[in-house]
Amino acid sequence: MNVRCLFTIALLVYCCPGAISCPERCKCYFGQDSTEVICHNISMSVFPAQSLPSNTTRLTIQYTDITTITGKDLQSIPLLRELHLSNNKLQNLSSDMLMGLSQLHTIDLTGNQLRDLPSRVFYHAPLDSLALKNNLLSRASADWLPGDSNLTWIDLSGNHFQKVPAGLLQNLGSLVTLDLSLNKLEELPAAVLDPLVLMERLALQNNKLRVIDPMAFNTTSSLSYLFLQDNRLEKLPPSLFRRVKELRYLDLSGNQLRSLPDGALDPSVVFVDLALNPWNCDAKAAYLWRWQKRYAEVHQEDTKAACTLPAALKGRPLASLSGEELGLKE
Repeated sequence: MNVRCLFTIALLVYCCPGAISCPERCKCYFGQDSTEVICHNISMSVFPAQSLPSNTTRLTIQYTDITTITGKDLQSIPLLRELHLSNNKLQNLSSDMLMGLSQLHTIDLTGNQLRDLPSRVFYHAPLDSLALKNNLLSRASADWLPGDSNLTWIDLSGNHFQKVPAGLLQNLGSLVTLDLSLNKLEELPAAVLDPLVLMERLALQNNKLRVIDPMAFNTTSSLSYLFLQDNRLEKLPPSLFRRVKELRYLDLSGNQLRSLPDGALDPSVVFVDLALNPWNCDAKAAYLWRWQKRYAEVHQEDTKAACTLPAALKGRPLASLSGEELGLKE
């Protein structure tokens, strides 16, 4: 430990003794301008509000039996910047939980038992990142967040959403990354993504998507990475990606696509995964076949599209076929 660090600790002991306390069985790391507390996989059922260092800037409590957190619990650590509460047994949060935390930018609530959240629960801190992954949420209300939310990253994956939470998205005009994978979404309607004009990354894999409205991506012109794999899509609207001029990565693998309509894929896409779809390799595959040839020449990549029908071509990569095998007049 260097002299400066020793001096800092001595000063803290003299000026504010509570700044160097540490909860039992937890680990505390004291730096010059930061204090980290980690309570991992220990027997704890009550939030350790009284024993936390008052200058805590990063708090991690995970794999414990804590079921609830109130505003009083966090009032003793007003300098908090990051709060990581993954894999506990949280069932309830209070609406004043973040009151007074003017520097808090990151919250991770992954792997808890949250079914619903109270109004204004995320109002009182300038959050940039929010993880609600692997909870029991089936709805997300607009009043969880202020209208001028600063969130750029939100993870809602692994919950029970059957519909895209349109209300919540209204307040996410600064959002760059949205993860709704591993839910139960069946459709992506028009206008639901319209507020997300800055979004660059959208994860919708491992849902039950059957329908995507032709206008679903009309305002998401900054979208660069789109994950649609492992859904139940049987067809795509021909103009679906027409306004997504920045699309660089598109994963459509593991769906029920048999063909693609003319114009479905923008030439600017750098990587496309079309594996594990039941492609029908006949004349209706002409557009995709020709697009793949151009794509392979430009990007030196394989889309992994392979034939399911007709039986004589089963398993053959679509790109390897001749026009004659597809029944085309070249």
